[in-house]
Amino acid sequence: MWNFSSAGGEATGLLHICPVGRRERVRDRGGGLWNSESLSQPLEKETLPFKVRKMHSDTATDSAPVYVGVDIGGTSTRIGLFQTLESPEFLRVAQFLTLQSYEQQIQSIIDALQSCGVGNFAGIGVSIAGKIAKEGRSVIVAPNLPEYLHKPFAHDLSTPFGCPVRLAHDTVCGLLGEKKFGNVRDEDRCAYLTVSTGTGAALQLRKAKTVLTISIEVGHQILDGNTRVCLCGQVGCLETFTGGRQLELRLGHSVAQVTDKAFWETFSDKLALGLVNLAQLTKVEAVAVSGAIALNNPFLVPLLQQKVNALIRGTALELRLAQLAANAPIVGAALLLETPEETIVH
Repeated sequence: MWNFSSAGGEATGLLHICPVGRRERVRDRGGGLWNSESLSQPLEKETLPFKVRKMHSDTATDSAPVYVGVDIGGTSTRIGLFQTLESPEFLRVAQFLTLQSYEQQIQSIIDALQSCGVGNFAGIGVSIAGKIAKEGRSVIVAPNLPEYLHKPFAHDLSTPFGCPVRLAHDTVCGLLGEKKFGNVRDEDRCAYLTVSTGTGAALQLRKAKTVLTISIEVGHQILDGNTRVCLCGQVGCLETFTGGRQLELRLGHSVAQVTDKAFWETFSDKLALGLVNLAQLTKVEAVAVSGAIALNNPFLVPLLQQKVNALIRGTALELRLAQLAANAPIVGAALLLETPEETIVH
């Protein structure tokens, strides 16, 4: 058996880093920078209240099937093994720069799993920063990963291992993680918001035994009077004010470098308006907020809550910092394997 710490979280007993060829500076989902050599360290280490301890995997091949969670972001990819889906604890077996080549990316995931010392997978769940086809088997929109579009992703990953493969947008996975283990676990009408390179969300509505989880383009709602052209091609999107990538292009530097109070007032004004629209249109009552911009600026969620409270009427919306922080998508990716496909609208 593997030995996990009792407090939960990520263990780092095995580690496979795909070579990046040279030391580089790369951007995280919120426009921040780190050196590529730092990718050998868990990005969420400082934000999670988890005790981390190595797992002993020398007997893993003789154990029960394990679940795999894969988190493919625009910058980096992480792969974790889960002994059970009743805990957010996982063993990170790989972390590497996300490759623009679809074929190379698929092969890197396959190589990492084949070299991790486990030969019996119950299934593979994949969180990806892109819109998934209705049947949940391929990617149809991914601005940062154009070579992934319309490729047989689930089939190509399933074939070498002979196990089920599930795909979902990273916000759906983040919501599944927070709904089971995080700050919205007791809510029947909830959402997950990521404020990072882009502004994305997913919502879940539950009544009795009926549950529906939906990926939504919250960052591409139109704000009245906004004349900014979005990278998606629309004019007036919320994300022109709140998306890390678009703000960086406009400012000439990353959001991580912004200290101007007026900038953050405008940022939070626009995002609060988008959140009020979300609440009024969907009846969501609680939102787990994550993403690099939110996680790296602790003042933001309280400021947003204050502005939402001032705007909203006839209902209420509670904002909570995501408890799983940057781990929510990879945990939720594994949870796809217990979530019926028919309950997710991609």
